[in-house]
Amino acid sequence: MKVLHSASKIADHIVDTRPSLMANTDLIVSTETGGLGNRLKSWVSSMRLGADTKVHWAVTKNMPAAFSDLFTNDCAVDAVPSGAAVYGSWRLAVLPEDEPHLPAGFATVGAGAHPIVRGLGKAWWSLTGQRTDRYRFMVFPKQHSHRSTRADARHIDLEYERIPAYFRELYGQLFRRIVVRPEIAAAAAAWAAANLDERVVGVQVRTWRDDARRHRKYHLPALRRLTRLLDGAGAERFLVVSDSDDVAPLLRERYGMHRVLCYPRTTSRADSWLAPQGISEDLIDMLLLARTQRLFASYLSTFSEVAWWLGGAAARVSVF
Repeated sequence: MKVLHSASKIADHIVDTRPSLMANTDLIVSTETGGLGNRLKSWVSSMRLGADTKVHWAVTKNMPAAFSDLFTNDCAVDAVPSGAAVYGSWRLAVLPEDEPHLPAGFATVGAGAHPIVRGLGKAWWSLTGQRTDRYRFMVFPKQHSHRSTRADARHIDLEYERIPAYFRELYGQLFRRIVVRPEIAAAAAAWAAANLDERVVGVQVRTWRDDARRHRKYHLPALRRLTRLLDGAGAERFLVVSDSDDVAPLLRERYGMHRVLCYPRTTSRADSWLAPQGISEDLIDMLLLARTQRLFASYLSTFSEVAWWLGGAAARVSVF
């Protein structure tokens, strides 16, 4: 088994052995074990890297749903076959042939700038009131970013509308290959038909309820930024998706019951990781978010990122 942990490593392997990606017939297995968004990003990257793509969807304490509980694609494997290449990264793969479409230093999320440089830049950004591109000044968001970040910062993860059209078309096609179980897709479609229109703004709030440090660092300051976004949205209604059951009631107190929409789940959002049904309803939330044309997305959340891709990478996004 060839273990290739990052996009750059697996890309180097492919380009060294084959001049054309289309000629690659090696078996590629996605093995990401993070949350729903991370796993889907790893899966579509594996589609990009090989004509024969499989998914080793491990059932873990944080992911109780099996692959077949959520999707009908015929690509799940119980174990990584001998000789297969493994893609275990949450990042979308960027290959050498992609690089002319993506300049060095492009990424502003988890990129390689020194923390002091980023800190000074963030202070300047705050003082001058420039409320855009705040990713550029953030320090490394996750420990594993050190292992998966390319030195040339040629990443497209979490960059949303900054991503060149070349990549939007390329990965948009791959995300369209994902086939959700019909009962899950039907539940999302039926509720959307009755409740959503093009004026509804999607709001995805990750509270980091499972990580006290990140909850303090990311969520508490983000609430103030979210409030400013919602106050200035001029939207009649908001579709609210979150990892916490407390967010929608909080927003309803401020904006009114009729303006804050939520899918009527049968499982608690805070405990969705305890049972397959909870993950199924997380996927419904993701599919509903994908139907919105304006999206307010939590910083660092691959849940909202994947919803954006599933919606055709066309929604206008504000990160808070």
